[in-house]
Amino acid sequence: METHKILFESLDKAEKHFEAGEIRLAQKLVNEVSRSMKSEGKVSNKLRHRFNFMSAQSRYFNDISSFATNPKRNEIIKEIEALIAKPHENPKKQANDIHGLQTKWQLLDQSSKPAGREQWIAFKNLTDKAWEPCAQYYEELKAIKISNAKQRENIIQTLIQYTNDHSDKWPGLIDMSRFLSKTFQNWQSYAPVLDEDFSKLKTAYQEARKPINNAIKEQENRNYKIKESLIEKVKLINDEDTQTCIQKFKKIKREYQDAGPAGKKNEPILWKKLNEAADRFFEADKALVNDELNTIKNLASELKNDDCSVHDIKNKITELNKTRKSPEFLKLQKAVKAHENKKIDEINAEKTKVYQDLLNYLETADEIHPVIHNEIFKTLKKPQYLGEKDELLKSTVKLELMAKIDIPDSDKAIKQMLALEMLQNKFSGTKTINEEIKDLLIAFINNLKSKKISVAENKLWKRVSEVLNKLAKELP
Repeated sequence: METHKILFESLDKAEKHFEAGEIRLAQKLVNEVSRSMKSEGKVSNKLRHRFNFMSAQSRYFNDISSFATNPKRNEIIKEIEALIAKPHENPKKQANDIHGLQTKWQLLDQSSKPAGREQWIAFKNLTDKAWEPCAQYYEELKAIKISNAKQRENIIQTLIQYTNDHSDKWPGLIDMSRFLSKTFQNWQSYAPVLDEDFSKLKTAYQEARKPINNAIKEQENRNYKIKESLIEKVKLINDEDTQTCIQKFKKIKREYQDAGPAGKKNEPILWKKLNEAADRFFEADKALVNDELNTIKNLASELKNDDCSVHDIKNKITELNKTRKSPEFLKLQKAVKAHENKKIDEINAEKTKVYQDLLNYLETADEIHPVIHNEIFKTLKKPQYLGEKDELLKSTVKLELMAKIDIPDSDKAIKQMLALEMLQNKFSGTKTINEEIKDLLIAFINNLKSKKISVAENKLWKRVSEVLNKLAKELP
């Protein structure tokens, strides 16, 4: 099971590399997963489906690569054919052009999927034919080949010197591998050489590399034994508490990963053995996870009932430990939040309706109201009835400014004045928005002319009612 988890993670990384345009890195991960799945044998359908999807992605990018580069290869072939049909009078220029086309061809092979066999043979045959008018230039080419041979001899000496300098105490496996990789790239850059030098240099090069390769192999074997011993340690873990077992396994796993490579062929086999030795711990842990997933499912069903106790559900959620990062847990959290918001919206809607009917409570005989703020309700019981039309308009416009509602053109002058005043008050920070709304509603009520609302007052109150809809969550 742990192996499958690692493979899923590798496929996720591959997908991110594809998205970032790092095609080679992604394809390398997909190939590694393929090898691991073959060594694993039987895998889950979910993993196989995921792998098949990513494998199709890899093939798709290969096809795209071929689609993008094949026309360029065909252009190079047409250029070779043009050189054959009309060679340069200067053999050196002819040779330079051919060499340039060969370089372009090789760069395409390095940056994308290599050319197909038929395409390569066609290119080679045409190149050989294009070289025919350059017979007199072959001497210069021969000099280049001789120079390349000398450079390759220097590389061989570098390998021999490296062995002499380090054979008493070899560097780390990774350092040696990097050194061999770097020298191989240099070796490849000095080509071609004369046919009579090719085999001799190749043999000497392989012999010079052999001691370093042997040292790498020796370190890989040593790492192999270390990793095998760590796998045996995992097999001996036998604590009653599953979490203790898992923690011990994770500690050993870190040691395993720090041990260093044990060879490309051995790594998938050892990794499989390591995770198989720990599968028994995760099986027990999986049972606990499944129990929690069932709890989440039941809580989600319970949440659908309007009379459910969100408080109780939230308390039960705090008891979940194994599934906190699961999609099911996150979905339940969102559902709880949505349920709470829905209830809040319902309460605010009811509260808004009551506030929109405030003027119906003028001179009320009731002592208290469960929704209306106490100070506003006291004002409703005994309004001052000042009859100040300008103050009524100011209260209305201020509320509209707070709600960011468009104000009629006829009130633009008072809007500018009040906006500046409100900005100054905002910086002083003396009142909260709830307090501002409360004071403005009280001012509106006190500045009515009488209990009998006039047409003009009613028109202003309709504007206030629209504000109350916008500021439902901020009502006092």
